Amino acid sequence: SRALGVEVLAKNEGTNPSGSFKDRGLAAGIAFGAACGARRFCLPTQGNAGVAASLFSARLGLPGCLVYMPEGYEDGLYHREASYFGAEVRFHGSNIAAAGKKMRDDVADELASGDYVDISTFFEPGRLEGKKTMGLEIFQDLGADHLPDWILYPTGGGTGLVGIWKAFQELVGLGRIEPGKHRLPRMVAVQGENCAPVVESFDAGLDEVRPVQSRGTIADGLDVPGAIMGHGILHTIRESAGTAVAVSEENILARFSDCGRIGVTASFESAAVVAALHRLVASGIVSAGDSVLLLLTAGHFIPLGQRRVPGWE
Repeated sequence: SRALGVEVLAKNEGTNPSGSFKDRGLAAGIAFGAACGARRFCLPTQGNAGVAASLFSARLGLPGCLVYMPEGYEDGLYHREASYFGAEVRFHGSNIAAAGKKMRDDVADELASGDYVDISTFFEPGRLEGKKTMGLEIFQDLGADHLPDWILYPTGGGTGLVGIWKAFQELVGLGRIEPGKHRLPRMVAVQGENCAPVVESFDAGLDEVRPVQSRGTIADGLDVPGAIMGHGILHTIRESAGTAVAVSEENILARFSDCGRIGVTASFESAAVVAALHRLVASGIVSAGDSVLLLLTAGHFIPLGQRRVPGWE
């Protein structure tokens, strides 16, 4: 805050049961699906979502979640965590899009019959409703009179970004936030320069997110070359008068180190949000004295658990 001349707040999602914000959507989605008769869940993942889905499947006594991860994740922390909670883990492709396509081809019959339920981002309503609770908690903690000017969110699939804004809109509908009296936050989608479909589509003035060819990013959660609910992400940004920003791999690594030095637990995706704040302040988009809430979607254990992090020591 002192260095940038703005009021910086952070919402730490690393304290959730499996260690990330993914617990919110998967807890709600799997509970809702099970209540509707779902027998088993499946999803593609690049990490935290697969772990959370496996955890909550286990808690409800369901068969192990079927998790598809990109190749190269074998025997990594995400693989071991999902397996620990009883998941059946398979590997295919270079990213979540390829893994998801393979999964839907492999279990097409089970999905068609309803024996399996695809719990992927925006494939069913529960995950959005679960992520919405972040917006409700921001309101609960800060109150209508003290909502931040900006909320910066690391955006892969974008469920949390859309969900937080959905919560604010529902609070307006309930009369808890009054548009003529209270200022709503401006929502910012943060991505890595190596995989920035939302940023590129926003800058181009598109209404849908156009997929890109990912060049890979250290922040696994941001390595999503296409967004299923891209129109919802872009609508949220524009309706809130927000923006979208991409940051470099070098800046993600630098801000990850900064977080450690000041005692903040942050994943690479969270570090990307810190990097984006520096960029927005430097460009004058975020003004001196503004209040900014950073969504730190996971903690430091996964990054530090890697045997070697390129470019960082």
